Amino acid sequence: MTQAGWYPDPAGQPQTFRYWDGSSWSQETTSNPYAPPPAAAGGPPPPPPPPAAPPSQQPQTVFSGGPTPPSPYGQLPPQPQAFGAGYPPSPAGSSRGSALTILLVVAAVLALVGLSVGGFFGYRAFTDDDDSDADASEQPSATDSATTEPTEPTGSTDPTDTTGTSPTESASTGVETTEQQCAGGRPQPSNEPPAGAQRVTGGGLSIPIPDGYTADISYAEQFTFADDFTPLQKVIEQTDQSGWVSIYGVGGLSKGNGFTDPEQAAEVVMSCMAQSTDLYAFFTGREDLSSGEITIDGNEAYQITAELRVDNPDLTVEGDVAQVIVVDMGDAETFGLYITVVPIGDQALIDQQEAAVGQIRAD
Repeated sequence: MTQAGWYPDPAGQPQTFRYWDGSSWSQETTSNPYAPPPAAAGGPPPPPPPPAAPPSQQPQTVFSGGPTPPSPYGQLPPQPQAFGAGYPPSPAGSSRGSALTILLVVAAVLALVGLSVGGFFGYRAFTDDDDSDADASEQPSATDSATTEPTEPTGSTDPTDTTGTSPTESASTGVETTEQQCAGGRPQPSNEPPAGAQRVTGGGLSIPIPDGYTADISYAEQFTFADDFTPLQKVIEQTDQSGWVSIYGVGGLSKGNGFTDPEQAAEVVMSCMAQSTDLYAFFTGREDLSSGEITIDGNEAYQITAELRVDNPDLTVEGDVAQVIVVDMGDAETFGLYITVVPIGDQALIDQQEAAVGQIRAD
């Protein structure tokens, strides 16, 4: 409820105040808004005299009707301010003051918006410069790119051309091999051993078929570095998920694929085998047992024997004792290649492997 007090005369008389007692206007008026209240208030005010306004001034709206809440200015002379809680609406005669108030409020809001927009873009300009500096500092340098990005091999697909190939260092042996050396062969044998054969041939070498082994050329494709490779196999362990076989085999090794002499060729072949997931999935490491020059049927050769270990959760075998022998056959294009792998810990097969070396022939 609006408090009682002197308020601008709702009849529109200038510099005139009429008393509001909380329910009705007084008949008395005064020019002093701080005057004491009249003795009694009530009843409608007398008709006001016509305002002395210049001809061009808009006429004031005349107060009429029952009790009307006083203007929002309290007991003070009119001041331009917005409406707030507890304030009654202004009389119609104050419409120009209300319009001025609205204009002032709108102007203030626009000024605040302008400051906010200007401040936002100023802040963005400042922080964008900082972000640009940060981004520039986070970009990798040319030396970083050169040392962190892998380089793909660019070697020729011609098996006789080894130029342009990128060497790969075996994590287990430290020997550098190329894709051409490890995968540039043509391992499929030209002829399948006939039924009842006692020996098998490949790459100008021949070996007898050991007891318990059978010829199976389906295993040849896994020896991707060899040419014309004829394998003999014996199943060591078989599960629903995996299997393990022992292999004897002979074939050729193309000098054009980057094999320069028997010693280098034997080392590269052993490294290629250790790196091959087709031959040794779950590979864990290599340990050399012996190596050196030997003679095969009157021809100079080099042999390496090493343990190639695995950790296959589906099998009990620990890996193979692998033997690689490369023979210089006097051929300008090809070395002879002999490979055997037998399971670690199977002494009978290891003994058989050692005895088989003396049975290799150059055909």
